[in-house]
Order: sequence, then structure tokens, then C-alpha cells
Amino acid sequence: MAIPPWTVELLRRGLNDVARRAREPETLEKLKNQATEIIQDLPQTAARGLDAVMRATEAGKKNVQRWSKKQVAIAIPMVNASGTLMTPLGTGVPVAEEAVEAAYACLHGDVRRDHYANQRLTRELHRHLDSSANLEIAVAANLNAILTALVIGMSQEDILIHRSQAIRLRSGDSLVDALNSLVPIVQEVGANDSIEASDFAAFDSFCLIVADDETKPNPPEPLRLDKPAVTQVVVLPVATLRQTKDSQLASVEAAIDAGADLVIVEGGGVFGGPECGILIGKREIVDAIIESAVWKSLEATSAVQAMLVSTLGKSATGELPIDALLQTGEENLKARAERLAMRLTASDSIKSCQVTAEDARITPKGRWRYPSRQVRVEHRSLTAKEWAEQLREELPSLIVREDEQAIIVDLKWVSPASDGKIGELIGGLQSASPSETTSEIP
Repeated sequence: MAIPPWTVELLRRGLNDVARRAREPETLEKLKNQATEIIQDLPQTAARGLDAVMRATEAGKKNVQRWSKKQVAIAIPMVNASGTLMTPLGTGVPVAEEAVEAAYACLHGDVRRDHYANQRLTRELHRHLDSSANLEIAVAANLNAILTALVIGMSQEDILIHRSQAIRLRSGDSLVDALNSLVPIVQEVGANDSIEASDFAAFDSFCLIVADDETKPNPPEPLRLDKPAVTQVVVLPVATLRQTKDSQLASVEAAIDAGADLVIVEGGGVFGGPECGILIGKREIVDAIIESAVWKSLEATSAVQAMLVSTLGKSATGELPIDALLQTGEENLKARAERLAMRLTASDSIKSCQVTAEDARITPKGRWRYPSRQVRVEHRSLTAKEWAEQLREELPSLIVREDEQAIIVDLKWVSPASDGKIGELIGGLQSASPSETTSEIP
């Protein structure tokens, strides 16, 4: 629409008036005085702003120093160069930064504490698994807690586990002991060599638990039983959410597609999330489990659930830190190992140093193996055991393997950003006695 002529005339008059006022000496003098005052005030304003920034920086520095002095005894950073992902001391692999930020937001205190986190979890689950399967998710503090919740929630049925499935968990307990820790009602059936249909002849309606013992060539699948009223639970201590290119690596997705009613998995390790126990399966069964009286005492905190929401969101894109390590190529590891060996050879404390090519593992006895490279390093005066113990007490704590003469540094589960720190820790130990080389943790 065209601008009316009277509007154009008003605008023209206004502009003419502004131009006339700008040419007047009084207006020019006033502008000059205001500009002078602003310029004179600039150094003071800048100084005040700089002082504020410096005070904030100093406060932040003091907070970091205070944290490092007080909390390092609790949260000791770790570099896992042992070649085995799942060690008694941890994996050494962080969760994604976004997951840490999500946990921080929950720990800050000013957040809602209701079922919203669980609703977010369910939505993320449906995004990455079959939404038509009517699945639900529940998260407990750890794997043993989710096993306890399962037993209590399914206590109205006979709960069976075949003796061939009584695996040993990462905690050292057998699966049966963990299931019976609170309410000893889980029954063992069959022999420990193989499963036969006759092992379940005495039961018509029951809950059957099968587990991945890590040594079989393939992940476990639900059994084909000619009994319609059977709830089948698959326990996967090592698994991802979705099936990856690695067919030996179990997944929640594959177990559900194979017919599992419930899947129990650890949240850490190759799953990529925080340490927790996760239950995924048919909605009506999961709902019955989390409605038990003890669930509130077993449920994961809102911070852990928030971290898991973030993990599920990134699991499909391969952006998790564990994904990057799993996908690290052999040539990449070879080049890094050669650079590290060259650096260590220059140290006076190193007697010998060589690059080797052994497979890395996820667990000590598991079927999962990945091509890797190691640096085998021998000290001039320390035994391999003494040296490994010293490195474990360093900051960060460096976990390595050892043989009779040397320590073995495997780079498969090590971020490239930590290679330099490994070189400092190993190449910097010049002393001949453990008492002289052990670093004190502040």
C-alpha cells in the first residue's frame, strides 16, 4: 500500500527540523560537552568492569583450587591403559559432556522432582527403539538394585534361572546370589552344561531369566518354549542400546526383537551412560515392577536419569566417547603408539621400549576383542610390579598391565588427548625406589 501524501509531508518536515537543530551552535556545544564527559568517564568505567572481571576470575580460581584439594580423594581422574575396558577400578571412559551438564542442572537444586525425567526417558527410548512395541524403561542405582526390583516385582510368579546361566557379575557375586540378596525366591533348574525343554516340565507359568556369560560366540536369545505363560528376561552386563556393526556386541534392540519381554543392562561401559541398572521391556510388566513398595529406595537419582536421557539421545549418532574409542582404527593406534615409544625412549629412566600388537578386550574373559597397539616399557631400576603400583597412585591414576619385566601400555581405551599425560607419567619417573617416586595426592 502506498504511503499517503500527508504522511510523506510530516516526515519531510520532521527531518528538516532535525537538520536545522543540528546546525545550531548551542546544539553542537551540548553534544561536544556530553562526548567529553563520556570519554573522561571511560577509564573509570573500564577499570570498574575490569575489577569486577578479576574478582570473578579470582573467585573461580579459588573455587577450583578448593575443589581440587578437597575432592581429589573422592574423584581421582583415571587413564585406562590396561587394554581391558571393564576393570575393578572403572573404565576410564567419560560420559558425554552434555550428560555431565544435565546432571549438574539436577544437582543444582532448583529443578522439579517428579516423574518428568522418566517421561523424557521413555520418549527417548521410543525414538530409538520400536515405538509400536509399547516399551517402558526404569532406572535403578546399579545393576544389583535393578535385579532386586525385578525379583520383588515378579514375586507373584515362579522365578527360574537355568544353572548354565548363573554368570558372575562385575561385582564378583553370582547372578543367582544377586537376585536372591533380599528375597531368596529365585530357583535354579537344569544342569550347568546346556538347557533342555525338560528342565521346565514342572512349571506352567513362570518368569525365566537368561544371561550373557560372555564366552559364547553370540549374545543370548530368549528360549523357544511351548509354554505361552512365560515371561522371559535377558540380562546383558555388556550391551548397547541399538545393534551396532559388531555382531558380537549384544544390544537391547536385538534382544527385544528376538522375543525378550524384559532386558536388563548396565548403564556404563559400552552403553555409554552413567553407572546404573536399566530395565527395558513391555510396559505392563515394567509398570508392575516400579509400583512395588521398595522401588523408591532402588530408583536412580534425577541426576543419573538426566544423564541417561542425554546418553540415549546421542546413542544413535555415534557421538558418545565410548563410540569414538570403539571405532578407533588400527593405523591410528599404531601411529600413536610409535610416537609414544619414541618419546619414552628419550627418557634416561627407560631401559627398553617397543611397540606390540595384541588385541584389547572389553572384559578379561569375554568374547569381545579389538585390534590394538601397546607400548611395552622396561624401567632401568624398578620392577614391573613396583612401577605399575606407582603409576596407579599418580594423578591422574594410570592403569597398565605388567609382565615379569615390563609394563604394557595399551592405547585402545585411551583418548588421544591423554597420550601426552601418559608420556609425562611414564617418562618422568626417574627414581630407583618406590618411596622416592610415589606421588602424594593433595
